[in-house]
Amino acid sequence: MTIGVELVEADLDGVSVALGHREDASPRPAGSAWLPSRAMGNGTPVELHVEAFGPVDGEPVLLLSGADAQCTRWTPALVDPLVDAGHRVVRFDTRDCGLSSKLSSDDGYTLDDLATDACRMLDGEGIEAAHLVGRSMGGMVAQVVALEHPERVRSLTLLCSTPGLGDERLPPPDDRLVDQMTERLFAPPPVDHVEKVAWLVELDRLFVGTRYPFDETAATLVADADVTRCWFPETGHGPAVNSSPSRLDRLGDIGVRTLVVHGTVDPVFPVEHGIALAEGIPGADLWLVEGLGHEVPDACLAELLPKVLAHLAG
Repeated sequence: MTIGVELVEADLDGVSVALGHREDASPRPAGSAWLPSRAMGNGTPVELHVEAFGPVDGEPVLLLSGADAQCTRWTPALVDPLVDAGHRVVRFDTRDCGLSSKLSSDDGYTLDDLATDACRMLDGEGIEAAHLVGRSMGGMVAQVVALEHPERVRSLTLLCSTPGLGDERLPPPDDRLVDQMTERLFAPPPVDHVEKVAWLVELDRLFVGTRYPFDETAATLVADADVTRCWFPETGHGPAVNSSPSRLDRLGDIGVRTLVVHGTVDPVFPVEHGIALAEGIPGADLWLVEGLGHEVPDACLAELLPKVLAHLAG
């Protein structure tokens, strides 16, 4: 197999960027690079691990991950059909996660900072505007990009997300989930590889609904890959979400085509959160998935992908 290397240089607000992409005949393996984002207010540098798939001139799709989720959780079952449809698909590890920079607990940040990271990543990839597909926290980041940097957004796809965690006009997480998460918080932390994998599998199990059976074998493989790649549970993603203001009253300012996908039994963001997004964003389409939890399992892609591809095509 012949692999070519393309180097692209850019200067982002005084930050020199060199991106290396591996290109071959298949959508995987993809190019990967470390992209310096804008330094934080205290001068702390942030580097983002970026992976790109598909034709360089394809219409770009940026995948935005949920809290504490590595970019590899956007699986080939979703990435490959997007590439086959001619899209340039980009995924990256959010700061504090995966192979991107890890920050100390003193380096606080908000969703605005994560939105800026996404825009810097687009700059480094030479992308003026992209379709944003965001899951959970990634959907929140996508909303902020659409509000603060509308010229960078072609469309939004918001999966199991919310316009504002803690907004009293929206219901809180399921009581049972809160109790289970509290128990995990005060339980002894996992120590070895096997315990860490089991810890992640049980976390995934808490989020599932009734529509698709929980695939423990698949979840174990994903968790094992997560732990092998990078184990870092002490991210600042939760504080970033909790410290950011609600966007509920600003949704009317979003002016791009939007698809909202939400499960009717989501225990993290009850279904009212998805309905609020669809009602607040002008012209948004809403697909309520009966029995779906706070999840985007590969099992749902046979139903989800046609809707997403049609949405991206406009």
